Amino acid sequence: MAVVSGTVEDTIRRVVNALADASFEEWSATFIETSDKIRGDVLGSTLFIPDISANLSGREDRHKVAAYHIVTERLDYFDLLSKPNQTRLPTLLKDYVNGVLVTETEVFADRYIAIHRIASPLDFKTYGRTDSKPSGHP
Repeated sequence: MAVVSGTVEDTIRRVVNALADASFEEWSATFIETSDKIRGDVLGSTLFIPDISANLSGREDRHKVAAYHIVTERLDYFDLLSKPNQTRLPTLLKDYVNGVLVTETEVFADRYIAIHRIASPLDFKTYGRTDSKPSGHP
């Protein structure tokens, strides 16, 4: 597969920046569009999109929120079901996803990425390290 110039960190930075500037409602299209430039071997991943009614208070670091909703491996519905209950998944914050209700599986899935909707934003302040930075983000 041909790879457009840039590193994995550049791709991650581009994806996280795009999601940080988008509303939850726009995340699916933004993720697909941003990830479409370099696909597969470079950024196989899963995005968890909070319900659009779950608004951020405005005090959160939107880059950390975006990075915390991207798991660093592609997980389709059956992959999620095969995980033991309370499994924590690695995210771009180099930390883990806390347990939330998955409300809609495979909003989008191909051989490189998967997107699922969740009931509420993942709370990196409770379950993640607050000193953690997204991969590829200064």
